[in-house]
Amino acid sequence: MLMILSCIRGLESFEEGAKAPSAQTLRDRLHLDGDWLDYFHKTMWNIAKTMICRFRRYKWWISIDETHIPFFGNRKKLNKELVTKGLGTLVHGYRAKTPGATGSFCFLMISLCCWHIRIPIAIKIISIKEQRKPWLKPLLKRLITLIPQATILADRGFGSATWFYQMLEELNAKYVVRIPLRKDENKRKVKNGATKFQYWMKNKETKEKVLLTVRVVKDKQNRLYLLSTNLEDMTNKEVLTTYLHRWDIENIFKDSDRVLLPTSSRNPLMRLWCVVTSFFLFTLWQVNKLFTPVTSLRTFLKQIINLLCQLLKCVINALGMLVDRPP
Repeated sequence: MLMILSCIRGLESFEEGAKAPSAQTLRDRLHLDGDWLDYFHKTMWNIAKTMICRFRRYKWWISIDETHIPFFGNRKKLNKELVTKGLGTLVHGYRAKTPGATGSFCFLMISLCCWHIRIPIAIKIISIKEQRKPWLKPLLKRLITLIPQATILADRGFGSATWFYQMLEELNAKYVVRIPLRKDENKRKVKNGATKFQYWMKNKETKEKVLLTVRVVKDKQNRLYLLSTNLEDMTNKEVLTTYLHRWDIENIFKDSDRVLLPTSSRNPLMRLWCVVTSFFLFTLWQVNKLFTPVTSLRTFLKQIINLLCQLLKCVINALGMLVDRPP
């Protein structure tokens, strides 16, 4: 644990920072098949319940998004190995706009946010062609029960999927979802100045269809947004303002990068562990800020390291190296 935290403190990967024990030994000692992911989810739910009680009068948003972490190596070979181990094909062809990457690991996440805190409520590593609905629906149902007034926000990746709207209707959820401008009919409506219209979105494979109410609105930079929503009591500008809170989940990804443990491991559980650890520490830092004088994220991590050192009766020098080993 000290070696791992040392790597966090020095912003180093396991391969660079772990001089003793070896990087492989660290990975072997992490018990990646344990209950750490369930513990993370239970902790996030407990934090969410506490924060909802504390900020009950504030508006809350539930955001859904995917993030990709680049992979460098033989993607097809690794997928075959993962299938043999029963893990599935977890390395996607998408390269996450990273030079030299041959693919990426995909993580699906749900966040619960208000003005005071951004909580990564749940995360899952996604295999190629895996259905999102079986994992998303029970979690969203639980969240809506916990805070019925929350609005679900999603980007165009979900905005073009009929199953996603069907799921939201089944949950009787409030939502604002951005949709892509693809159909010629919709392009003509926008060109002719329509600010609100309806159209049937169809799935070519399943033949399923949903009727969407679409708002057409531009932001201050004159950027065009097509937003599907069931919030009938809001103006177009208010719908756009609500949707822009979706950036909270993007900021979770960005801010958690400041504590992310970089690794080039081919083990998808190792990748997931690093992402979850960064989210966990980032969330604890946010909670800490609510009750103590404000400290930077980096200072907060140093405080955790120092407390662990005191607990284990060992010393780490200014360079992040272990000086005195625990008994």
